[in-house]
Amino acid sequence: MSVCDLATVRSILVVKLDEAGDFVMATPFLRALRAAAPQARILLAVREAVADLALTCRWVDGVVAPRPKEGGGIDFRGITPGGLKLFAECYRAGFDLALVPRYDFDRHGATTLAANSRAKLVAGFSERVTPWKVEGNQGFDRAYGLALDPPPGRHEVEQNAALLEALGAAPDLGPLELTLTAEDREEARRLLGGRDGRPLIVVAPGAASPRREYPAGRLAAAVSAVAGTLDARVAVLGTMAERPAANLLAAALPGRAIDLTGATPLRVAAAVMAEAALAITMDSAPAHLAAAAGVPVAVFSCHPLGGDPNHFHAPERFRPWTGGREERALVLRPAAASPPCTKSCMAADAHCIAAIDPADAARRILALGAANTGGQG
Repeated sequence: MSVCDLATVRSILVVKLDEAGDFVMATPFLRALRAAAPQARILLAVREAVADLALTCRWVDGVVAPRPKEGGGIDFRGITPGGLKLFAECYRAGFDLALVPRYDFDRHGATTLAANSRAKLVAGFSERVTPWKVEGNQGFDRAYGLALDPPPGRHEVEQNAALLEALGAAPDLGPLELTLTAEDREEARRLLGGRDGRPLIVVAPGAASPRREYPAGRLAAAVSAVAGTLDARVAVLGTMAERPAANLLAAALPGRAIDLTGATPLRVAAAVMAEAALAITMDSAPAHLAAAAGVPVAVFSCHPLGGDPNHFHAPERFRPWTGGREERALVLRPAAASPPCTKSCMAADAHCIAAIDPADAARRILALGAANTGGQG
């Protein structure tokens, strides 16, 4: 039995204080929430780093970005027109519902914000669901009127759907989505220099930690083989931190590479992805931007075959979500953990991931491309 009638709630606060990839994976959740509560005013709280993506979300009525105040407390910045006013109105009246679609360790204070939202019901995932959450979020269950404890090892989209089901809503396991503006698409095409008849491959060499980055030299070898076979251009996406990898890729791809590192806000990066025939990424946000754009994507993962499926590196949880079209995504993983790693790679630098063979990776990426172009190379 549902603990809340979503068809009658007037205001909902969704607290999603995570990374860009986590936000993209939450878009089916937001879409299903709107379908279940069309009458509600839905306010979304995100980190400022993700605001660029959240600004155009069509399933919410307003977006705010909370940040700690100097000396204590929380400062809010309105991201959408009227977002801050909407938050103030709903806060004064008391939100009917606050949701925290964050399965694992809450490192950015989402539970604290939800608990202090004056919501009649706060719902999210129990502190017991992963060892890292048990250790880092001890006592957080006290903040929840509904603390869900679903089976482990499921994809984040599926876990978020379970939270909606617990509230009596129909789950949405459809594709990820992002709303891009005409200006986003125009800027992407300007940066790419227009089409020249060759297919475009987008490569994103960066990730949140070095252990999740396929070594740049090996990546260049794999990408060079793929681009040469397909006679493709290659656009490199990332922050300025990925500039050295972009330089190495450019050296391996004379006449083919376009360095866009440090040049694209998140939505423009997504628009660049939308121009591509194929994406090659690490286990990071660009993989989910590609999935949301409907682009076939190959992901290099540091998580070995047979590793813990509930680990925070596990593809079982974080592979690109393709809405049932499994042929659109490929995860390249080491065959086994490299000692001393066991359940997943926990080295400081690229370690287990370096065991992936570039030639085999190129072969499998080309097969992914062929499977999504009717066999045409």
